Amino acid sequence: MESRSDLAADLPAQYRAALDAVDELSRLGLRRDASKLRDRAIRAYSKSWDEGCLRSLEDVRGKAKAASVSITARTGRPLPGVDLPG
Repeated sequence: MESRSDLAADLPAQYRAALDAVDELSRLGLRRDASKLRDRAIRAYSKSWDEGCLRSLEDVRGKAKAASVSITARTGRPLPGVDLPG
């Protein structure tokens, strides 16, 4: 279990990482899914800064990343921000 001071230091970075992953999902065209995940991240971050918040933000980030990888695998499009060789 992380101390309160560790959480206070870690949560802003976790929140930013979750929102970045959600933005990537939105750029791939899954705006409805991205909106739901963004709302979930905002709700978690605006409540108690505790282990539950950290788990929620990690879950949002994981789901957004998994959906992004899945859509790029199905469509053959690279993830946004990934440079192709050549």
